Amino acid sequence: MTVRTADQSQTDMRPPVSIKGTKGGLLFLLDEKAPHKDIVEHLQRLLCGDLASLFNGPEVAVYVDYGARDCSREEIREILHLFLEKDNFRVREFGQDTTARKMMFHNHREPGRPHSIYRGTVRAGQQLLFDGDVVVIGDVNPGGEIAATGDIYVLGRLRGLAHAGCQGDEQAIIAAAEFAPMQLRIANWVSRAPETDGRPLRTTMEFAYLREDGMAVDKLMYVQSVRPEWAFHPAE
Repeated sequence: MTVRTADQSQTDMRPPVSIKGTKGGLLFLLDEKAPHKDIVEHLQRLLCGDLASLFNGPEVAVYVDYGARDCSREEIREILHLFLEKDNFRVREFGQDTTARKMMFHNHREPGRPHSIYRGTVRAGQQLLFDGDVVVIGDVNPGGEIAATGDIYVLGRLRGLAHAGCQGDEQAIIAAAEFAPMQLRIANWVSRAPETDGRPLRTTMEFAYLREDGMAVDKLMYVQSVRPEWAFHPAE
């Protein structure tokens, strides 16, 4: 099957809420000039309406930044309530000029490095290729393949094949909320997930990276030991 490039659909209208994948979870950026009513309606559609299923699944950390918006107490309460109602969302930051927003722009290893979000399940037989880093909001099923020239973050079950740094970037990583891949590739290195009793080990919040003696897998909470510049401490 021919590998196809997955691109984000583009529209002429800027949405009142932008979603960015970060090393720690999802960052929601609220447009500073959009009317409060538009923000709420868009969030209701994303979190409670016809798009809500895209964000179902394992627990995920969420950061909400409303920039320079002059929000009243009631408006803040209304917006925050929508995020708190989502069972698998864990709100780590909510406010102006959040640490997550600062680190998102600070952490790019290359100026202008592409960063994509793919919503949906990568099913058996699908082969998706991304330029730069990619965050998958969904699962990668057995037989599904996802490749990126940068890092891969799966906010769901990784049970297929993932190839990060596919153009030779040995510093790329592969991370997943549920980690049970059929095969892992980073640059030119190939590995399978660890096994227990002859079956693939299924763990949570893990990431794979390269070190001098080959590929290693560790808890995502220790990613800063591999990339110290990525470490940040969200507000409790």
